[in-house]
Amino acid sequence: MTITTAVAGRASRRSLAAAALMLPASGAFAYTAVTDIDYQTAGIVPPAAPHTLYESGDGDVRLNGGLSLYGFAAATDDVNFGSGSSIDAGAPTGSSPDWLEAVVQPALTAEWDVDDAGTWFTGVQGSYAATRGSRYGDAAGATPNHPEHGRLDRAYLGWRSGSLWADTLGEDAVTLSGGRQKFQFGEGFLVGDGFTDTGKYAGYYIGPSEGFENTAVASLDSQGWHGDLFHLEADQYVRGGPDTETKANGINVDYTFGERAKVGAAYLRVYDSDTATRDGMDVYNLRAKAKPFTAVPNLSLGGQFVLEKNDDEGIDDSGWYVQATYDFVDLPWTPQLAYRHAEFEANYDTLFYDFAGGWGNWFMGEIVGEYMLFNSNLDIDMVRLSVAPRDDLEAGVIGYHFRYHDREAAGVSDSDFANEINLYADWSITERLSLSAIYAFASPETGAEERFGGNDDDAQLIELYATYTF
Repeated sequence: MTITTAVAGRASRRSLAAAALMLPASGAFAYTAVTDIDYQTAGIVPPAAPHTLYESGDGDVRLNGGLSLYGFAAATDDVNFGSGSSIDAGAPTGSSPDWLEAVVQPALTAEWDVDDAGTWFTGVQGSYAATRGSRYGDAAGATPNHPEHGRLDRAYLGWRSGSLWADTLGEDAVTLSGGRQKFQFGEGFLVGDGFTDTGKYAGYYIGPSEGFENTAVASLDSQGWHGDLFHLEADQYVRGGPDTETKANGINVDYTFGERAKVGAAYLRVYDSDTATRDGMDVYNLRAKAKPFTAVPNLSLGGQFVLEKNDDEGIDDSGWYVQATYDFVDLPWTPQLAYRHAEFEANYDTLFYDFAGGWGNWFMGEIVGEYMLFNSNLDIDMVRLSVAPRDDLEAGVIGYHFRYHDREAAGVSDSDFANEINLYADWSITERLSLSAIYAFASPETGAEERFGGNDDDAQLIELYATYTF
């Protein structure tokens, strides 16, 4: 995989900030895992606009606004194990780039309740990002030459059914929407981020823009069921341009069994794409998670499977993971222990995968998963231990072992790629301000040394990420 393709799926860190800022009334930190039943809600995702700017006397018309600020800083040592270029020499990186990113995002949303006719809603969100520091921009070399860029990230119109079918289907059972907006399902493992913040668009790590270039979504929520019929159009930055487009139609279905289990399935047809391997691809997704044992209520299990088929390109590849999570609720600091095994075949395409609000989801490894290998031709074992020493603080350690799924496809003689350790802390300083700090260390193995021309230095980085929402 070249760096152009690899960074195409770069997803947003803003979901982590949202998780940290949307605290319950007690102020406790959101302490969850992807195996939790309500980890993420499928469907369209509006921008953050917490402040009421106008409300009519009868309450039927509402206008809200918000302003979000994001900042990121990284210091690195021996990027790509000292090679000074990306994994396939697609871009120079420098041996130890340090860089800064900043993002400003204003947002407006509006709603209009119509008597016996549901609710109309709309929203707009702008995004302005800048990258400074290293001339290469970041450790993947994806945002060189100090870019900065503004974009209209969201601009959509929609309708919710309100009380129209409340007696049969439930309140707000039907939602129709279209335009430029964020859409997700399945914890963002396959679909969650519709725009690539690379190259001239700046903000590689923060990844501020998430709205698909164009969408049409019809959703149903009723009696434990959630369904989406969707049309998605996404841009993909290509170094040297022009940008490429991918268009897909699909269906997603979830069913939730109370607080015990959730199952889902999706199908996408990529009917038009400037990327040959995507054009004409059929994508099938199955997923499930549950607390299966009443005698062990703190154990949750989950997993997903994705199959991608494109006969014209000879692609019949899959990606999947299984995870077990256990919460030690009776111990001090309520530790949470998770183990995940994931496998991605050589031609697996991450499509529109997202950073889904927790470290390791789905960019596994702050060094390898962020800047080297991007969930293709890769097998990963992950162990994660988290603690909550205070209501506003979570800290943890994550260990990864990376192996090539197919060493011949990677052009190496040994499948073992690297081992990595991440130490992190997430602090919700106030209801509006959050700060995350990460230290990562990665040690190459034979497969990495071969891919990087014999370079075998240990890679390190320190990252700080802050967000403030007005």
